[in-house]
Amino acid sequence: MEVNEDFEIATITSHDDEGLLDDFHSGLYWNEFAEQQEPVEIWKRALWGGAAPYDLTIRIAGRRLRDRARREILGGIAYERYPRSGCGLVTYMVIAPAARRQGLGRRLQRDAALALYRTGAPAVFGEVNDPRLAGRGVDEPLEAMWRRLQRNQAWGARIADTRYVQPALAPGLARDHGLCLIVLAGEQPLPATLPGQVVREFVDELYVATEGQTPDDEQRAAIPEQVCLIELQP
Repeated sequence: MEVNEDFEIATITSHDDEGLLDDFHSGLYWNEFAEQQEPVEIWKRALWGGAAPYDLTIRIAGRRLRDRARREILGGIAYERYPRSGCGLVTYMVIAPAARRQGLGRRLQRDAALALYRTGAPAVFGEVNDPRLAGRGVDEPLEAMWRRLQRNQAWGARIADTRYVQPALAPGLARDHGLCLIVLAGEQPLPATLPGQVVREFVDELYVATEGQTPDDEQRAAIPEQVCLIELQP
């Protein structure tokens, strides 16, 4: 566990952490991701079941995390590494309202991106609501979408300028057509483009992991040979 004067960060590594994982999932995570909650059983199978098609890491920040009666969870992040493509994906990050604008989100995201790049990842992706698709079924105020996107851009991320549809994350959940892929920065600034093959192989692997099949040919064909990494402003 990492500790500083303001908070601790615990990486979930064993069944000893199950209570902490449950509290994070049923509390801060559940409240933030109202429409696309991934069941905690999927996390547990990925962490301890040994059969997941990706490597999952979950890190939780807060105070007194090992004391269930007194713990205060301030934030958390989940990220995955896909072995065939080598790419990383930050799937969820959430910060409690009382802990926002204090650098915790940037710290968690940067640590995750650096950890993934150090494994040799050719790209580390994230997903955010796309403000260009506002009014097309995305249930979030436009201003909030732009704030999130601008915050990520200020941290060095750029939008992968290609069509993206998030696969269904579990049985009973729908695909999400309102997201865009972002590419997170590592120790160096991002290049202007990313090979389309990198994006295509990652999306293929993500779909197989979640839905058991690759995306349709139309989705794959929409990814250009060179994907521009762009910055948007409202």
